Amino acid sequence: MNMTNIPQKMTERVRAIIIDTDRILLIHRVKVDDSYWVIPGGAVESSETHEQSLKRECLEELGVDIVMHNLFLQRPCDKPEISGHQEFFYLCDVVGGQIGTGEGPEFQAGTHYKGEYRIEWVSLKDLPKINLKPEEVKNKIVEQTILVKINRSIVEAAS
Repeated sequence: MNMTNIPQKMTERVRAIIIDTDRILLIHRVKVDDSYWVIPGGAVESSETHEQSLKRECLEELGVDIVMHNLFLQRPCDKPEISGHQEFFYLCDVVGGQIGTGEGPEFQAGTHYKGEYRIEWVSLKDLPKINLKPEEVKNKIVEQTILVKINRSIVEAAS
């Protein structure tokens, strides 16, 4: 899909937080002058629900089928070019497909996308050290990971 096919009035974006035990699935964006990680996802098209959009985006970007669970965080987008848009971050699980087989526009020649898109599993313990955007989401994931570990320790100590 090229940019002319994308409606101009998209105001919602969805993202899939995919955690497998002690790692999270991210897209490493490598540009000439910048390197950072993002959570997979994208714009909700006018005829889609959040779930439909997230499933489409994960298939396009990652090559996987997902099941969407709880809303983790809703926040305003902070990129100037999409000011006024809202981002919805959902907890998701991979239920099929093969990571790395996505064929979305990010992977096609001749689109407006610049740089590299590398799909990577990142250890949750390394999350504080990487440039994951947006930082608010990274901080909440790190905080939740710490809470889960504390809860596990309490349960194990009580056993």
